[in-house]
Amino acid sequence: MPTGIHELFIDGVEDAIRSQLKVIRSGSGKEARFARKVRPARSTEIEFPVENASSSRKSRYEPDASFWHDDAEYPGVIIEVAYSQKRKRLARLAEDYLLDSDANVRAVVGLDIEYSKNESRKATLSVWRTQVFQTTDGDELRVVQEVADEPFRDDQGNPTDHLGMQLHLSDFAHKGLVQDEVGD
Repeated sequence: MPTGIHELFIDGVEDAIRSQLKVIRSGSGKEARFARKVRPARSTEIEFPVENASSSRKSRYEPDASFWHDDAEYPGVIIEVAYSQKRKRLARLAEDYLLDSDANVRAVVGLDIEYSKNESRKATLSVWRTQVFQTTDGDELRVVQEVADEPFRDDQGNPTDHLGMQLHLSDFAHKGLVQDEVGD
């Protein structure tokens, strides 16, 4: 069961993203119209079809936070707040979200925070996205960790000089939908 610290932290992250989306929404172009269709969906259950299995079999996830475009089947951005045991599984979880969704999930953000009063209060940020690689067998979708354990809070819990989480508007929906609504 999530702790109060966990829930308050997620709320703060969601609020920061909502604030940036609000700025974009206030415009009048394609980007503004696209941003108006992006909504937070805290820990909404996500089901992905399981490859090479019966059509009724699905993998299920409940991320800490996610952002969905109204016209998308899956969220574009997923946020996981990691601590203790979950920290060890974060990279694998990011890979599952990205590959199981066939890159419909565009970015997975991992925030590793410490809850214990006796331990370090350091907090780090990681971001995973997919990339298509050319191989001798054809195109291969792979997960790339673009940001790896970048500290945004030091051992005492003070903010660092890190630029912070950087998401692109195109992260909030699958590539085809972004292309249709926003263009290049």
